[in-house]
Amino acid sequence: MTAAADAGPRHAAVWDALAGVLAAAGNGGLTVVDAGGGSGGFAVPLAERGHRVLVIDPSPDALAALASRARDRGVADRVSGRQGYLSELPALAGPDSADLLLCHSVLDRVDDPGAALAAAARVLRPGGWLSLLVAGRAGAVLARALTGRFDEAARLLTEPAGRAG
Repeated sequence: MTAAADAGPRHAAVWDALAGVLAAAGNGGLTVVDAGGGSGGFAVPLAERGHRVLVIDPSPDALAALASRARDRGVADRVSGRQGYLSELPALAGPDSADLLLCHSVLDRVDDPGAALAAAARVLRPGGWLSLLVAGRAGAVLARALTGRFDEAARLLTEPAGRAG
């Protein structure tokens, strides 16, 4: 199974970027925190490769879907979820607890991206890796329009700061 084959171009690009980190760690070598990881699009494939993954997400529905997906794929022992926000990562995951922090598509949803990212980075162990994905305004508008969320797309297009949150 290749995670890149199961996802669209954006996910495939992230998997390509993470390939070196994952190869260096080998199977089961990483403790991963997935901030805003939702239903486990990255968490479950990482757990299938033997890594331990903690997903922090504000949505209880997404975390329920994560638990179900992890059970269905046989990796529930390596995936856990906690409800919370990006700025709460150090308290929820613990400082210096992660070898890899995934922070995909969450910075555009917070009031102070710099402060949230600084707080989140405290979960990284020395020498840890950060995978940061932030959509540009054009991409974010297009993504919302393509999924039928036209009101959100229009708001984002006219938002002076260019933030979705």
